[in-house]
Amino acid sequence: MTKVSVLVPVYNVEKYLAQCLDSIIGQTLRDIEIICVNDGSTDSSLEILEKYAKKDHRIRIIDKENGGLPSARNAGLDAAKGEYVSFIDSDDYIQPDMMAILYKNARKTKAEIVICGANIFPENPHANGWIYEVLSPQRKFYEQCDDELLFENPATRPFVWRVFVKRELLEREHMRLNEKIHIGEDNAFQFRIYPRAKGISVIPDKLYNYRWFRKDSMMNETVYKNITKKTLSHIKMVLHIAEEWEKSGDMDNFEFEFLKWSVQFLYDDFIRLPLTYRVSESRLLTEMWTKCGYYRYKSEFSNYIADMFEYFYFMAEQENIQQFVSIVMSADRDYSTLEKSIRSCLEQNYENFELIITNNCVSDEQYIILQKYLVKDKRIRLLNMPCCHFTEAYNKSVKMCVGEYIHFILPNVWYRNENALKEWLVETIKRDCDALLCPVYNVESAFEEFGSEVICYESKAGFFVDSLIHNALIKTEYILENEFEIEDYSVESGNVFMAQLCLNSDNVGISESAFCVAERQYRKDWISTEECVRVLVSFAERLRLSVRFNNTALHQKVFSLLSSDYYTNILVNNTLPYWMPDYERPDGTNSQYEVFEQIADILGLFDPGMLGGNVTAIPSLFGKIIDKRHKFISDISNKYCELR
Repeated sequence: MTKVSVLVPVYNVEKYLAQCLDSIIGQTLRDIEIICVNDGSTDSSLEILEKYAKKDHRIRIIDKENGGLPSARNAGLDAAKGEYVSFIDSDDYIQPDMMAILYKNARKTKAEIVICGANIFPENPHANGWIYEVLSPQRKFYEQCDDELLFENPATRPFVWRVFVKRELLEREHMRLNEKIHIGEDNAFQFRIYPRAKGISVIPDKLYNYRWFRKDSMMNETVYKNITKKTLSHIKMVLHIAEEWEKSGDMDNFEFEFLKWSVQFLYDDFIRLPLTYRVSESRLLTEMWTKCGYYRYKSEFSNYIADMFEYFYFMAEQENIQQFVSIVMSADRDYSTLEKSIRSCLEQNYENFELIITNNCVSDEQYIILQKYLVKDKRIRLLNMPCCHFTEAYNKSVKMCVGEYIHFILPNVWYRNENALKEWLVETIKRDCDALLCPVYNVESAFEEFGSEVICYESKAGFFVDSLIHNALIKTEYILENEFEIEDYSVESGNVFMAQLCLNSDNVGISESAFCVAERQYRKDWISTEECVRVLVSFAERLRLSVRFNNTALHQKVFSLLSSDYYTNILVNNTLPYWMPDYERPDGTNSQYEVFEQIADILGLFDPGMLGGNVTAIPSLFGKIIDKRHKFISDISNKYCELR
């Protein structure tokens, strides 16, 4: 009997296939069969396989219609004849002694499963820490499957390609992958096979080389970046595991740990889902959890776990509603008005909206507020994410929206009254606008009552230049079709987006009503040099837009901003001409090279005709920056002369 059957599913990997096959053919353990399953490739993958098969008689090709990765692996399992089976993905490659080490360990320990570690590449972009932890196992032997192996040891799941399995186990237990699960099929397979195995050996050797990121990966683009598809697939996987364990009797041994694991595994992604899925999927999950003994164990769960279960059971009782507006809120720092802003949304008389809140590293106290409202109102979707600029949070949220209209809101903005959203929406629909902008009342943070100051627009030709991102109710389709994104331009973030929004459409309107109230935000008097560069880039982008669309109002507005005392002071005082290397520069400042580069760019974009010939203020700002640079160089020269 052949010692090892190496199963290689192949689908459109012409760039990587040769490296994979070379690494398998070059194994120090020669007694292997290599079963390559061409899963309907449309590139030259099949031709590459045929070329290699002519060179090495151990290669067998199965050519089939496309059915997905689990289907291809199953086809390989059906054809396998080896004592052990190893799964290798065709865009990865393995160390020369992988099969020899795994086979030797399996025979020595009499384990039916051996699990190894893996190296991760490429380095850029860098994988997150979780992947490194999972693929760096510690040596351990399990006589039989237990709670630690399934739920506590991070190095035993997922990734079936680092699992070396005795084929007798697969045939004895009639084990194949579920072909209806395309995300998490590894996890589903491992949950089924581990409890059936007689001996599981975990070794620290990193024998596999895992290509964790591929720009051309279809799954990466269409599934992993789509949080809804990914989460629904994970839910299907969990339901499948529960169903199979009920049939096999394994659930009796793992009920409590399975309940804890599954709710934690799903929760953070589940709370992002659109309402219709949260309602339907929570009903399926709570029915399954109830069968698994949730109410028997309920009192034994920690408060943390209990709150998660409470949310799923709360959602299972809700009814679906149509959500016509998506309100997108970025909680990116600790605003004292966060709760007031959330409450103003939920108290609107118009109910057909969703509120997507991004938790962008708020404090524990603020997160408690978010959780409090999450379990009270089905319309809230919560996106917990790593710390980033609020513009990135907004962009991610746009792709999640189900509403036909979007309103971006910050925690220092709230609706003027309970009818504001409805009135705004009715006017937008009536006028059939791509976006309807409104003035916004501003109040000092010390006042509870509305202030009297209103930001007004100078003229229809120039209204957008003063508008902020929360001033607009926008058609979602208009943003997506034009691929508009909100870029991080420091204190000028959102302004390029708004200029694009207004200039690209002939159907942007202005309302006379103020639907929102904003707590006044005091402008920074210091930003790093890097931020100064981003501010200058935003001015350059708006100048390009003004020239492209021949919009004099925008051109003159950028000119006036650059001529203002605020930007003169902030750009001159913070573009410090340090000569030290990056890591030594104080306060995040850096060299002025990029600043001067942007200044040159802006000077080349100004059109005297659009400015009415008024260009006298330009040297006022840029001249001061240059003078400061010259003074710095002069000081260095004087010190050098003194030393001599």
